[in-house]
Amino acid sequence: MKRTLAALLAAASLAWGSSQTIVDIAVGNDDFSTLVTAVTAAGLVDALSGDGPFTVFAPTNAAFAALPAGALDAVLADPALLTAVLTYHVVAGDVRAADVVGLTKAQTLQGEFVAIGTDAGVTIDQANVVAADVVASNGVIHVIDAVLLPKAVLAALTGQTLPSGYAYYDVPAVAGSGVSGSVLIVDMGRGTSHVQVRLDGTPAGGDHPVHFHAGRCGSAGAVVVPLANVDGDLGWSTTRLDVPFTWIVGASHALMVHLAPDQMSTIVACGDVGID
Repeated sequence: MKRTLAALLAAASLAWGSSQTIVDIAVGNDDFSTLVTAVTAAGLVDALSGDGPFTVFAPTNAAFAALPAGALDAVLADPALLTAVLTYHVVAGDVRAADVVGLTKAQTLQGEFVAIGTDAGVTIDQANVVAADVVASNGVIHVIDAVLLPKAVLAALTGQTLPSGYAYYDVPAVAGSGVSGSVLIVDMGRGTSHVQVRLDGTPAGGDHPVHFHAGRCGSAGAVVVPLANVDGDLGWSTTRLDVPFTWIVGASHALMVHLAPDQMSTIVACGDVGID
């Protein structure tokens, strides 16, 4: 029988610890069924079951239900929005409650920072941490009472015009490599941009260099902006650039994924980004 949140909190230190992954814990608790649905729809189950470690801010079903009418359906229907929301709830590393003393922010896998408050309990952006330090084999869960929404998603849900601040492109495989994915580009304001590359089929344990090249995939020119390597285990790359969003999407760029740092001439995936 799946455990309620109360049972999870009572037994966390004894029953879980090193034996269950973050995903196992979420699946085994009815209060996280909406979160599990979202993680499954985004294809993030395998990634969040990996070695990590990860720190996950886990909204309860009640937190998802408190979103504005239609918001959850809109996010679930849009892969880019869904990935942005979920990765905004994850921080690399194992961060326990005692570790946040003195911290005011933390960078998420989505790329933006969440604000940390410790004046009255612990808050993450607008959410209260209602249970801390639920330990898993690949990290730790902190249960929160509200869904965290990055700026791009807030813009989408409030009906703002997204093309000026938000773009999503496919990154197809090259020459049958089996490595493909997508890139999400978000205008962070003040001439900065967030770029998140997500790939499937990455060889485990090996990193892929990623760059914006001038031109298109069929006629790509020199590297114009290097990005953080895609982690071979997670399949993700998150980079904050001091480059305006309009510069990236307002010209022709090829986002090229190389096989390995010592095999830069081998391209395993390439996606056309921006306009002609």
